[in-house]
Amino acid sequence: MDTEPSAPQPRRRTPKLDIPFDSRTVIIIPLLVIVGMIFAWKPWDKPPQNTDRTVQVNGQATVKADPDEFVFSPSFDFKNANKQAALSDLTKKSDEIVGQLKKLGVADNQIKTNADGYKNGIYLPATDSGQSTYTLSLNITVDSKDLAQKVQNYLTSTAPSGAVTPYSNFSKTKQQDLQAQARDAAEKNARAKAETSAKNLGFKLGAVKSISDTNGFGTIEPLLEKGANSSDLSQPTAGSGLSIQPGQNDINYQVSVTYYIK
Repeated sequence: MDTEPSAPQPRRRTPKLDIPFDSRTVIIIPLLVIVGMIFAWKPWDKPPQNTDRTVQVNGQATVKADPDEFVFSPSFDFKNANKQAALSDLTKKSDEIVGQLKKLGVADNQIKTNADGYKNGIYLPATDSGQSTYTLSLNITVDSKDLAQKVQNYLTSTAPSGAVTPYSNFSKTKQQDLQAQARDAAEKNARAKAETSAKNLGFKLGAVKSISDTNGFGTIEPLLEKGANSSDLSQPTAGSGLSIQPGQNDINYQVSVTYYIK
């Protein structure tokens, strides 16, 4: 059975909202949002960076060792109204002492001599006016305690002025080796301090920013036998057998290390 097609229904029209358009609103609202975000973020207040935060620590270390260099500095005065006679006595004494030191085994390059003179009576109160005094000074450096003992035994028989015992210190080679040991220990001490601070304060150590180091060379006066002191040696006697007791010297080292904080 045939049916006739139905007639098309009219389409409903959706009512339109009549909203007034203002271009200024489109511009102002986003601008206000942006300004608000800027004030909320405060980009001008730059947060601290890892590279801006640091911690500085000082590391110290002391290395003790026996000295390997002994320096003698005896001197002798020669007074005489005749300058030439005083100078002649000085020359004779110098040749005698240098010759004996070489016989003991002291090398030529380990001996330095110096002679100077002045006219007595130039200072008040005047003493021995008219006489001249010449002074012979020696600098003797040996690198053996046994040889130093022989040199000291000989020098005590010559009645020198000033100290008879040697100044004991480190040779340049040994001092450099000890400084390397002390520096290594000081750097480890600095690292340990930094790690302790990081643990206690709750941060992590970064790379090293800078390091500076200083070192000091300390000495110890030689110990004298049987409680003797320097004043007991003003008139030494031949063969007194004063023993050399150099003790130990110190090498002190300090480093300052700055670490970045993570």
